[in-house]
Amino acid sequence: CAGRSPHCTIKCVSTHTWDKQHETFSERICKGLWTKDGKLICTTWQRDEGCTTPKHDAHKVCSGCVATTLGAQKCPRAQK
Repeated sequence: CAGRSPHCTIKCVSTHTWDKQHETFSERICKGLWTKDGKLICTTWQRDEGCTTPKHDAHKVCSGCVATTLGAQKCPRAQK
């Protein structure tokens, strides 16, 4: 949802961003973050510091806007 209000993000089931402007493209399944078409998203990539692991099966895309250059903490759709 890209919201800053305190909530358990691994249980977040929002279908839209915090401001209701965009549909979410990811979903949480068993404490993992997945695209709606079944690809695992790197949760470490979503943090401010990003992910430095060079190779793993999780996709390094923003869970808010699908950008490959930043994670959710730096997403332009995130609540400021």
